[in-house]
Amino acid sequence: MNEKKFWKIVYLYLTKYNYEVIYYRPEKHDVWLINNDNELVRFLYSSELKTSDVDASVYNVIKNQSRLKKVFKLSSLKIKNLHIAESYDESIQEYKKYKVSGDLLIERILLSEKNINKFVKKNDEKFVSISVDTDRYKQKVVNSYLNKDKNNFLVNFHFNFLGVFLVLIFLVNYLSLYYSSNKLSLYSYIDYNYQEIISGKFYRLFTDFLVFDSINQLIVVTVFIVSCSIVFGEEIRLNTSIIILLLITFLTNLFVLFGSAENVNAVSLAFFGLLGSLFILELNRRNNNLKFIYALILPVAYLIATSIVGEMNFPLYIFSFIIGIFIQIALLKDLNVKIAYAISIVFCIVGVAIVLTGANLKNTVNNYYANKFNNNFSSISLHTSTEQLERELNSVNKSAVTYYKLGLIKITTSSVNEGKKIFLDGIEFDKEFAPLYYQLSLIEKAENNNVKSLEYIEAALKLEPDNKKYKDLKNELT
Repeated sequence: MNEKKFWKIVYLYLTKYNYEVIYYRPEKHDVWLINNDNELVRFLYSSELKTSDVDASVYNVIKNQSRLKKVFKLSSLKIKNLHIAESYDESIQEYKKYKVSGDLLIERILLSEKNINKFVKKNDEKFVSISVDTDRYKQKVVNSYLNKDKNNFLVNFHFNFLGVFLVLIFLVNYLSLYYSSNKLSLYSYIDYNYQEIISGKFYRLFTDFLVFDSINQLIVVTVFIVSCSIVFGEEIRLNTSIIILLLITFLTNLFVLFGSAENVNAVSLAFFGLLGSLFILELNRRNNNLKFIYALILPVAYLIATSIVGEMNFPLYIFSFIIGIFIQIALLKDLNVKIAYAISIVFCIVGVAIVLTGANLKNTVNNYYANKFNNNFSSISLHTSTEQLERELNSVNKSAVTYYKLGLIKITTSSVNEGKKIFLDGIEFDKEFAPLYYQLSLIEKAENNNVKSLEYIEAALKLEPDNKKYKDLKNELT
């Protein structure tokens, strides 16, 4: 293999395989690369490769291992020496492994046309084989090394697009509210809404990170987006950051959905989780102490700023930070990022399909919880349940079942009129929950108001025409 191919392969590792140049010796055509897993790949080129050259490259690493660890800020060395040459001694083995110690492993490989498919992806082999001017790719690799320190604080404009997008969404929402006299809100189509989610609009579990409670919160998040783009530069990948935000929002909203948390600030938690992912990214790299210090300072500053502009649930913020760390570790491989996007998209599409097919998932869920409550009614603490349900009426998880449960408890502990009022409020909130109409029908029947009772039970049967209990009550009334 010639020098042209040598530089093109190094360029591929640099631009497509997520490696960066950490050392370069021009007189020896010796290029050292490192990835996020701290795996070192050393490319060496010579027009004529001799056995003594191969042995010397391994011996020099063994001899200087302590200095290399110190320079590269690594506790152990896992190195692949990839030799590329136009001609070489026939006695040189294609592959040899040197396990020198527990913290030094060297793999020496003679890279040739025969085994290139093991080190270059199939789609990139054509790129390597096409003949082009050597200096073009060599210069890009060398410039990457020479500008390494400058690039450490290069602004990541792609990541800033996220901040611009959030501001645009906020402005569109503000204008829609302003020109519709507060009747139309863009946020109402993407925020967390329990009723809409259990209807099949699962995408709301993800898109809630786009919703801001106030302009102060937007300013805090936008400032930190810009700060991260400056501090971490090109190390931040926009597609990975977006999926991290989506997944953290999804997980925190699941806690709300199942009643383990109340009224969480999804957008603030999501971006704090993103800071957790950036922290572990820098901890894993360990090649820039200043950036690592910033990775520690930014989360603390974020917590302080968030506490100033609004309320803060500290345990939830710590949870989102830890989740961000684990998600980042899971997404270090590009394939995992694609899988995460695919699963999220499929999950949302399934929900949209449920809505489009007309399947009444909301009533199925509501009926399940209503029946569960009915079965356990005799064993629950009515006083405690009343407090919980009254609190739930002011939460984002309010549903027709909340009114149904509270109405039944009020009839038992207070008066029928109070229960009736709550059932009527429930119908005002959700006109598609049949048990509310059934309970109102029973109340009207007990008060000898058969006409009104029949009206309610017919409304219940329209929603659940096959319900035997509803049919029996209608037959009694007619």
